[in-house]
Amino acid sequence: MQTLLPFFGVIEVSGDDRHDFLHNQFSNDINHLSENQACYATYNTPKGRVIANMIVVNSGSVIHLILAADLVEKIVKRLKMFVLRAKVQLDILSDWGVSGSLKDDAQPIFPSEPHLQLGINELGEIQLPHSGCLKIAPKNELPLHYVAAESRWNTHEILSGYPWICAATTETCVAQMLNQHNIGGVHFRKGCYPGQEIIARAQYRGQVKRGLAIARNPNPQIAGAPVQDANGEEAGLVLNSVGDLNLLVVKYGVVSSELRDVSGSVFALEHCFF
Repeated sequence: MQTLLPFFGVIEVSGDDRHDFLHNQFSNDINHLSENQACYATYNTPKGRVIANMIVVNSGSVIHLILAADLVEKIVKRLKMFVLRAKVQLDILSDWGVSGSLKDDAQPIFPSEPHLQLGINELGEIQLPHSGCLKIAPKNELPLHYVAAESRWNTHEILSGYPWICAATTETCVAQMLNQHNIGGVHFRKGCYPGQEIIARAQYRGQVKRGLAIARNPNPQIAGAPVQDANGEEAGLVLNSVGDLNLLVVKYGVVSSELRDVSGSVFALEHCFF
């Protein structure tokens, strides 16, 4: 299975200071990201809220960022605020895209250990821990977009516990709520970056009170849709959906009770990543 994935956009970062600059902005160790290697990372507010999660690709002379297409302009604008005298250029590659490939017999794989670096195979594909692969290139060099294949890709990512933040969910979660500490999106031994103190404190003091859950709901959901407990109180939100399948962020304390959407339709929990 191969398909273009329109959800994603691509940012190119060039200039002599690109590694240092991104290292000081993102949650992973960009300074030690080898050529033809990639990594998960988050870009956070000073309060530790994830503005965007992404895959950072060291393409040699440039670095590419893969993230939600509806966030690329926001991220470029924000990063440019901190460039100052650094030798860094940020460009949105509107004619580039991201494709996904997945074997026909691929099964969901839960995160078992953090992968702080991801390999790139001889086809130029980023090899993800859940067995899927991503490729970035000009759109005319990538596979066409197939709706059924995109649905299968999204299903595989949800069932494996790999969320994506978009414009509707930006700044709603800290990294641990998104499984980033388990998949390798946060390097806890690197230096300071925006939100680092909050993320580290949450990790070491056990202050994270929400996490990912897979659930089904017969009503179609959209990113950012509220999740409520049996009393109608706020209990979380929808991150990603395909068909009746949803990846939620929910409070730890509510999973033993019934969860509903705003219309009252019940979320049937299938797995919690906490």
